[in-house]
Amino acid sequence: MSEARRVIAGLGKTGLSYAKFLTAQNLDYEVLEDNLTEERMSQLNDIKKGVKVTSFGEYSALDVSEIYLSPGVSKQNQCIDQAVKNGAKILSDIKIFFDSARCPVVAITGTNGKSTVSELVSLVLANQYEKILLAGNIGEPVLDHINSNPALAVLELSSFQLENLYEVSPEVAVVLNLSPDHMDRYDDQESYFSTKLSIYDNCKKAVINRTLSKKVKGSYQKVATFGHGKTSGPGNFGTVTRNNETFLVHGSEVLLKESELKIKGSHNLENVLATIAIAWLLDVDFSSVLRSIINFRGLPHRSEVVGDKNGVLFVNDSKATNQGALLASLSSYAKNYRIHLILGGETKGVSFSSLAEKIKLSVKSVCIIGKNPQQLTRDLSCCSPKSFKNLQDAVHECYKNSRAGDLVLLAPGCASTDQYENFEERGQVFKRAVSEVLS
Repeated sequence: MSEARRVIAGLGKTGLSYAKFLTAQNLDYEVLEDNLTEERMSQLNDIKKGVKVTSFGEYSALDVSEIYLSPGVSKQNQCIDQAVKNGAKILSDIKIFFDSARCPVVAITGTNGKSTVSELVSLVLANQYEKILLAGNIGEPVLDHINSNPALAVLELSSFQLENLYEVSPEVAVVLNLSPDHMDRYDDQESYFSTKLSIYDNCKKAVINRTLSKKVKGSYQKVATFGHGKTSGPGNFGTVTRNNETFLVHGSEVLLKESELKIKGSHNLENVLATIAIAWLLDVDFSSVLRSIINFRGLPHRSEVVGDKNGVLFVNDSKATNQGALLASLSSYAKNYRIHLILGGETKGVSFSSLAEKIKLSVKSVCIIGKNPQQLTRDLSCCSPKSFKNLQDAVHECYKNSRAGDLVLLAPGCASTDQYENFEERGQVFKRAVSEVLS
């Protein structure tokens, strides 16, 4: 392939990992990027000097042999589509990793909870596997670890990463949940769902959310299920409630109490159950798994308690970037608190009208931030929302209207990229604003 014309499409973290990968093999390549920053160009020059960088609109797709596609770049991009029609082959970092991996792979996706479960799985399996790689949509790109030889790989996979993943065989695969998301990228809800569900294609063992069982088709070496409520038999993980106490169970066997968990909410109960199911499929000792789960405090920006003043609690759930995550966040706190909700950002083409009544029942007030205030104000008119130019002002407004027993919750239900680099930056801005209130 020395004469191949290789193109890296997108110069984010994945694009830079492609550059390292190809440079290490002494292969030439070009880069396509519409929003090139000085920082990214400097990082590329540190990897290899003199690489040609062109915008998508100015690029000729003729004679391209291989396209190393970043997940943020759609295959429907006109330049990419034309190159494929001309005979170019699309490659993805996840596919390259799978083809070279000598270890079992746990593949984790879902609309919500991917990062929490991926982190938790890598934690609870640490006693069983000497070296675990945690990568994909979390942490560093997989190609940065192509030569690391882990004993087990735990990969968090977004729908974008799954679009170009084919003919691979994860040891264990799971779709945690499904709710509408990324409607600006997919033709409809079902095409998004089917992309997520493709993770089960050719997997050896499957963990299935019982609410999705009718959508999952295939034959597997072994299956485990999870969800609220109890289902008899080995491999079925769920919950039972006795005397106002909820227990996590395997069939009829009690594993632990919900009150023992440091991460709260019904969505986190499902995350824990999915984690235990994965461990069961890998024949890992339950006693060490349960100890690790009990000690797990969760990840930053995911239902993260960041402050308490005069009985008012502040929670940062900036990772709630879609409607399913927003509703899950609300349901975690609505029983015990009067909620002042901060939401908004890049709506990704999704209407919030169908959520309006559900939100109204769960909150005391709604503050809107971000790019689409007119749409959100219209969609949520029954909640009498107020719109703010920045997150700091929204936090101060929420606290001003709060009293003891209230909760100020950042659960945007939207992407962060209209105002911030990512959801982490948005969460940090929220925490700084809370610090101002606390001081």
